[in-house]
Amino acid sequence: MPKLKRALRALARLCANHCIIPQIRHSLFRLSGIEVGEKAFVNMGLTAIDDYQGGRIKIGPEVALAPHVTLVSSSSPNHSFIGKEYDVSLDSPVVIQRGAWLGVNVVVMPGVTIGEGAIIGSGSIVTKDVPNFAIMVGNPARQMGDVRDKKRKEEQE
Repeated sequence: MPKLKRALRALARLCANHCIIPQIRHSLFRLSGIEVGEKAFVNMGLTAIDDYQGGRIKIGPEVALAPHVTLVSSSSPNHSFIGKEYDVSLDSPVVIQRGAWLGVNVVVMPGVTIGEGAIIGSGSIVTKDVPNFAIMVGNPARQMGDVRDKKRKEEQE
């Protein structure tokens, strides 16, 4: 990728993370190469690690991201000898589907898809795909419930 394009994406992302107006923040994230769906809310402090490659991070419509979420689509040992001698780099898109909600300080690792309507508890580290409507917590994140269970319980009462 040309250095100028990468620099402009980095600048847009930096500005986005310091912008208090959500609509402008979302537009700046889009300019930086992150796909942000309609009616999504991306809070301040998003860390997106994607080498500024467009389309590597996809945030679906009506998604809610709390402050300081980290989305990692590209990870490598950089200048360590490990990177030269072993193939340990990860480079795979992160997809957050419609209506998912990620709490404060959630980390999503490369290649993970967060299912529709899923909830990820604060501080969780998501290393594997998340089913639709799953409630996930922990490190690594494990399923603790289903969003639809509350509605089902209320209907039974």
